[in-house]
Amino acid sequence: MPVPAPLLIYQLAVLAFLLALLGITAINLLVLPRIERHLPPGEKAPLVAVLVPARNEEAGIETCLRSLLAQNYPNFEVWLYDDASTDNTGQIAAGIAEQSGGKLHIVTGTDAPPPGWLGKAHALYNLYKVVREHSMPDYLLFTDADVRFEPAALGHAVAAAEAEEAGLLSIFPRQITVTWAERLAVPTLLHCTVYTFLPLPLARSKHTGSAFAAANGQFMLFHREAYEAAGGHTAVRGQILEDVALARAVKQAGYRVVLADGGGLVVTRMYKDASEVWNGYSKNAYAFFGYSPLYLTVGIVALAALYIGPLFFVLYAALSQNWLLFAVSLAQYLAAVAARLLISARFRYRLLDSFLHPLAIAFVIAIELNSMRWALTGKGAWKGRVVGGENKG
Repeated sequence: MPVPAPLLIYQLAVLAFLLALLGITAINLLVLPRIERHLPPGEKAPLVAVLVPARNEEAGIETCLRSLLAQNYPNFEVWLYDDASTDNTGQIAAGIAEQSGGKLHIVTGTDAPPPGWLGKAHALYNLYKVVREHSMPDYLLFTDADVRFEPAALGHAVAAAEAEEAGLLSIFPRQITVTWAERLAVPTLLHCTVYTFLPLPLARSKHTGSAFAAANGQFMLFHREAYEAAGGHTAVRGQILEDVALARAVKQAGYRVVLADGGGLVVTRMYKDASEVWNGYSKNAYAFFGYSPLYLTVGIVALAALYIGPLFFVLYAALSQNWLLFAVSLAQYLAAVAARLLISARFRYRLLDSFLHPLAIAFVIAIELNSMRWALTGKGAWKGRVVGGENKG
């Protein structure tokens, strides 16, 4: 049975696009720097201030802070902003601070973000004001309370930032994924989104537009001058994707933004179950599309065409014994899986999960639709604060 010409042209175009994305993924993973290849600075190491916002993080804050305080880097201080927590986050941190020999400083926030500000940006803005009153750090590391650090992490990261001449060096931590929801969504929305679609050689250049910039708020190491030149968190006060917005601001200010591989030196488990995955990503997925129903629709159609459609055509072609269509559709599926396999191998995700990539995309689409619902209705919440509606997250 011959394949109609318009359908064949469409299928070959999809295959060509997926092969191009596979090529981008392979190149990205080749050029992505590994921080452990850079030797940490010696005793004259630049001063680093580590800034951690925390709201209701009693389950993991102790592990995070102790891993930071255990860094073998010779010149750093840790600053925690307790963002009006209603659990024991503040008490746990205070106990650790007493044992830290002055390395850990705690700032307690009591007020809600003012109009136009989102919680995390407001917390880090307030925290940085206090840091600047206390010292003049050369580097600022913004990280999250659920991230864990091996003792050598900070030293290698600073060395990599200096070697790369980076105004901002950002790492996507090694992700621990356990439940089915984590295994489907986390690799797709973190590593696959960036390393499949963003050409790193363009992103690393200071001469390309700010659209070629990305970062991960779980680990953002700024040179202080670049952070201040970009306007700091004041410049992104209302941005729910404040990490990406800051990366673009740094690039617009004329500094280099570098993504790097932290190996096993920086690790996190973002979410613990399906509910946390659903709610955690729902709070900001719609923001990726600029809160535009049109852009979201285009994005969903593109994802479905690239990653879900091929399996339907494989099934249809097999039932109709159209072997040319079957071969092209199967090649589409395998090209998508190959890109996912490369990422899984590099970042230690389960390799067999790569073959479920169409299911992962379907789950992500459902999250994106729920994120739009939250933004339009204001019926979502995260850590006790309303997500959506007038606040846009």
